[in-house]
Amino acid sequence: MGKVSKSILVIVMGLPGSGKSFFAKNLAKEIGAEYLGSDELRKELGLMGNYQLGIKLSVYEEMFNRAKKIHKSRKSLVLDGTFYLQQVRDLFYFLSKTTSWQCYIIHVTAPEELIAKRLSKPREDSEADLEVYQKIKSEFEPILEDHLIIESTDTNLDESLKKAVKFIRSRHGKARSQGIDG
Repeated sequence: MGKVSKSILVIVMGLPGSGKSFFAKNLAKEIGAEYLGSDELRKELGLMGNYQLGIKLSVYEEMFNRAKKIHKSRKSLVLDGTFYLQQVRDLFYFLSKTTSWQCYIIHVTAPEELIAKRLSKPREDSEADLEVYQKIKSEFEPILEDHLIIESTDTNLDESLKKAVKFIRSRHGKARSQGIDG
């Protein structure tokens, strides 16, 4: 499919259990980008079990600081998190507008029955359960920016990756005269 020729920022967002982390890690490999996930950062920072708004924002603040360092290395970056609040998304839009990164948003969704099944099993880096899913779903703020919606199943990863790369390619050339090799 292809690595990117110029560095880009891809925000992969969605509700717990949507499959966003699995997708984001695979997308990062596919396009030759770095990967930063909110669940892994929360774990690394010793904040597992702490989901108050201030703690959530501190995880995204750390993600922002690391993203700035990755940008300096001229690498592309795939971010993985719920990004359910506009103020959090705005932080990363600001970063892309003040750097040479072009920003792409991919919203990963899944049918609620599949999400319930996924959340019923233990996951390595996330403690989110159905209750957390319902809470974030009720607080999820509309995405105002151009974005791609990918519906996750347990069998459509390749198709989803192709769709994401096509989305990035189609917008990459319009905003800048750069493209994705491939």
